[in-house]
Amino acid sequence: MTAATPALEVRGLSVGYGDGDVVHDLDLTVTDGVTAILGPSGCGKTTLLRTVAGFVTPRTGTVTVAGRPVVADRTAVAPRHRRLGYVPQEGGLFPHLDVAANVVFGLPRSQRRAARATVASLLELVDLPDTLADRYPHELSGGQQQRVALARALAPRPSMVLLDEPFSSLDAGLREETGRAVVRALRRRGAAALLVTHDQGEALSLADQVAVMHSGRLLQVGRPAAVYLSPADERVADFVGLSVFLDGTVTGSAPGAVRCALGEIGLRGPAPAGPVRVAVRAEQVQVTSAERGVAAEVLDTSFFGHDATVRVRLATGELVVARTPAGVVPLPGERVGVVVTGDVVAFASDRRP
Repeated sequence: MTAATPALEVRGLSVGYGDGDVVHDLDLTVTDGVTAILGPSGCGKTTLLRTVAGFVTPRTGTVTVAGRPVVADRTAVAPRHRRLGYVPQEGGLFPHLDVAANVVFGLPRSQRRAARATVASLLELVDLPDTLADRYPHELSGGQQQRVALARALAPRPSMVLLDEPFSSLDAGLREETGRAVVRALRRRGAAALLVTHDQGEALSLADQVAVMHSGRLLQVGRPAAVYLSPADERVADFVGLSVFLDGTVTGSAPGAVRCALGEIGLRGPAPAGPVRVAVRAEQVQVTSAERGVAAEVLDTSFFGHDATVRVRLATGELVVARTPAGVVPLPGERVGVVVTGDVVAFASDRRP
């Protein structure tokens, strides 16, 4: 694969079961690095991954891996010939094989005995000591099992690695640690990856590119910061990050600003004059004293240790969520003021003034 050849190209892909489609006329390009397919359960992201892997045959469309068509004109290359690595949710290690045998399992049988000498380097690649080579899966932690599964996927030097929510069964701390180790290993090997996840934090922190999926379609594909800060529509803003939506109005008298229940706020990007829907991120809303900002009453709070979310009702009736430092959490029933920092995103609305 040359630098100019994408790791993966999907064009016009539609996949269905029975009478209905789960994936609809989908296009996606992965040049290199990690691309996260982010979306809620049932949106079609695992079906997309399984179609790329060759486990599902699409109704229409093409799939090209490292410049080589693997699905075209309803002709499909068998999964084992696609040069893809695959890591399922639970790792899928063989319980009767030790770590070394699991790692080399994907290699041709004629190479496995000689390849055992490379197990140590593959374990090092995924940040595991070679002393684990003789252990069995039940003797490993969940995070170690997932790293061994990745080492097994990388052993044949695939063009691309497919990861199907590989960290979903791990606890929060281990999940983050394992995710970073997996991404480091992929980058050391220079392997592109397609990561399926419903966890927005995981997608934003681990991926080079995020593709937000909803009801079998991709709503937005871009760098993590672009997807988070400049969502393409309300569905992206609603799923990626904690937002509240308010009715607002953009007028010619205040170019680059929108007026809503939280006052006049600067806009990120252009918006046509008229009624809009304003997406305000929780971290943009600051709770302050009742003498400042827009008057509100605290309804309830959720404490997370590092910070807290505070749900307030404005005097005009709208509900707003704010994130606040853990040391300054107001009490339910308390009268406060709220102010917005930074610019917000506005979407066209069919609301009539």
